[in-house]
Amino acid sequence: MAKDAQPGQSEGLGAAGQRLLSSAAALLQSRIELASIELAEERQRLVTLIVLGAVVMLFGLLAVGSLTALLVILFWDRSHWLVLALLCLLYIAVAAYGVYRIRAAILHAPVPFAATRAELAKDAAVWRSRA
Repeated sequence: MAKDAQPGQSEGLGAAGQRLLSSAAALLQSRIELASIELAEERQRLVTLIVLGAVVMLFGLLAVGSLTALLVILFWDRSHWLVLALLCLLYIAVAAYGVYRIRAAILHAPVPFAATRAELAKDAAVWRSRA
């Protein structure tokens, strides 16, 4: 009878092992899907920022060029060199501020794949608690 009990137990262990592998595969698949969704969101956000940044730079350059021409024409007889020097200093200050803001945005950007990392950390905690 002891020999009869062992095959039943091994079949139970085999079925439990299959269920465990099936659950692990399903868990891995859901985490990969979550990571791919987050990757698509990050890619879309990056493309949007690049396009918006290009449009802003284009129109900003057009405005700066027009303003420069207007001011130089207005002050041509008086002191056009002074106007050009002041505008140059203004443009340098604005560019420096822009670099500062971009650097701050990069340093304080949210961590990519935060949701995926959180889910994987929860999964690891569950696996550790069961072991």
